[in-house]
Amino acid sequence: MNTQTRHFFDPAKLPAVYHPGETLYEKLQEMGMEVKEFATKISIPEEVIVSVIKGQGSITPKMAETFEMITKIPAYMWLCHQKSYDDFIARKKTSL
Repeated sequence: MNTQTRHFFDPAKLPAVYHPGETLYEKLQEMGMEVKEFATKISIPEEVIVSVIKGQGSITPKMAETFEMITKIPAYMWLCHQKSYDDFIARKKTSL
């Protein structure tokens, strides 16, 4: 490969993408709702919600639907945010 070949993708120039758990945490704070109360309202174990908030768990389509009921943030937004984060992490890993 020619060393002067331009790369179309420069991982160092990727904009930072944050885990959707940060958005969830901020929304719960805005609503004045504790994690335990949120988990109870949507019938998802509190540990799962904590995992998402910590950036260790992913938002599934079913979770996105239930999040929408309480947060009024559309399910597709939660899923797009999760996909953007997953893509960002995958690109960072392949650039190492």
